[in-house]
Amino acid sequence: MPVLRQITTCTAPSTVVVERRTRARDRLVDYRLEVCNRHRWLANTWTGRRGPEGAGGRCGTVTDYRPFDAIVQSHVDLWLRALPTNGPEDHDGDLAAALRAGFEWLTAHREPTGVAMALEHAARIAEATAAGMLQPTEGQVQVLAALSMAETLDAGSRGA
Repeated sequence: MPVLRQITTCTAPSTVVVERRTRARDRLVDYRLEVCNRHRWLANTWTGRRGPEGAGGRCGTVTDYRPFDAIVQSHVDLWLRALPTNGPEDHDGDLAAALRAGFEWLTAHREPTGVAMALEHAARIAEATAAGMLQPTEGQVQVLAALSMAETLDAGSRGA
């Protein structure tokens, strides 16, 4: 099931599409990123075929078809580390601990914002999933939704 991410709050139509194809049996595409000319720089860290074909959607939209762990790693590499915070590998693979650490860092260094609250929510969901209170698939969907919200709110606060 694809995950919709919004990495900008820009409402301009996209002019560039980055699409990474895969040979995986269960999907043809890993992700598809759309950005406008002003936000082209955001596509620099996304690998794949680039071009105007299929452009015209909203700037900053990412349709992500990768497995849960790969999408989480993308959030960590492209967004969470830039806050600065850390990833699961910094917490013996514990996603909930990494998200909680990000929440704590944000609230210690900034006024609590929607970004921090969304990270805390993602941490609580990851904890509940690890404790068996949520089915793994349901928990993963909710974690990704909370991370997407946090990423979108952060983009809005930066004016991206």
